[in-house]
Amino acid sequence: MTVPHHKTDTLSLSNSHFLPIHLDNPEPHVHQLPVELLQQIFLLVVSDSDLSDWPSIFKMINACTSRIFCSPPIFLTRVCHLWRVVAHSTTELWSCIQVTLPGEAKRSKPFPPCLLQCWLARSVSQPLTIRINRIRLPYRLYKYAKRKVIRGYCPLSQADFRLLEILQSESRRWETVVGASCGGEWPRSKLDTPQLKTLECSWSVLGKFNAPNLRQLRISEGMAGVLIPIYKNLRHLHLQWASPSTIRSVSVTSPNLETIVVEGLIGDCCRATRQSVTYSCLESLTLLLPWNWHWFTEIFYDLHIPVLRKLTLVGCPTKSGVDGIMDALAVTATCNLQVIDFQPTTLEDEVDVDVVEPLLSVVREILVRGVLLRCRAPHN
Repeated sequence: MTVPHHKTDTLSLSNSHFLPIHLDNPEPHVHQLPVELLQQIFLLVVSDSDLSDWPSIFKMINACTSRIFCSPPIFLTRVCHLWRVVAHSTTELWSCIQVTLPGEAKRSKPFPPCLLQCWLARSVSQPLTIRINRIRLPYRLYKYAKRKVIRGYCPLSQADFRLLEILQSESRRWETVVGASCGGEWPRSKLDTPQLKTLECSWSVLGKFNAPNLRQLRISEGMAGVLIPIYKNLRHLHLQWASPSTIRSVSVTSPNLETIVVEGLIGDCCRATRQSVTYSCLESLTLLLPWNWHWFTEIFYDLHIPVLRKLTLVGCPTKSGVDGIMDALAVTATCNLQVIDFQPTTLEDEVDVDVVEPLLSVVREILVRGVLLRCRAPHN
């Protein structure tokens, strides 16, 4: 429904105030709200979007770029003059953006860089939250592609590189970056990102950021081929793949880690170090149940984890698996583990109480998907 244009001189962008609502006042009630309240409503509309629907300027439809005018915050500027003025003056609305790099996809049209520059300019000096999307080639095209393709992604066009340059020019304002991949497409020198607190990237991009205040890191795609840089303030680490030596080495580069999640384990090319390792702040560890239980022993050997209370294991345990868990915990140097939480990967998987009961000799509680399955009997 089209909202009619109304006068806006009853609201001041600098000194707004509450106006009495009269039944005979022809001005719509929404136009009688103080500007600060209207701004908060706008921010709630934008923040209510899920991660897959972040604010964006355009989307891909059948390999063609199409501008978006029906999603926040852009649609807020198209309702009436008042909303446009308020939206443009609310810098936080423009501090979050999703940018899709279509690559050299067939029939894709160049995306005007000025739109991205205008969006970022609206955010003024606000810390930025950025999501970078890449377009994957269909498998049949990826398999027979004659041109250079990086892990199934469409090669970037010159217009895509221009968009990356615009985003990178604002790197000092980055607070959250999701989807950075393909290190060869990024500058050789490190980007200065003093405000960066949350980062999701591939292994190949990991060394591109000078991020002294990074607190959350998620490494997706690619294998654990490089060491994680030194992040003294890192608190939360999520790895798609990691070897025992990678997990142990992070204790040196990020000694203040509180949580570690590893989706998949891989073996080391050479045997992991046998020297003592300490995670003095680690409270929660999540690992995939491995097919090679020797990897578990390598992870926990002479490991000091004094404050670790919860171990989450993804998968359904078997008797041999329980034996492997107990063998691994037996070689720790310091461990005060209280809870093991099993997370079966399918709803059909059921954890056998008799199979996991021996674990009560080393922990107090056994959970399944966060629900208590069995606990150790209290001492008389």
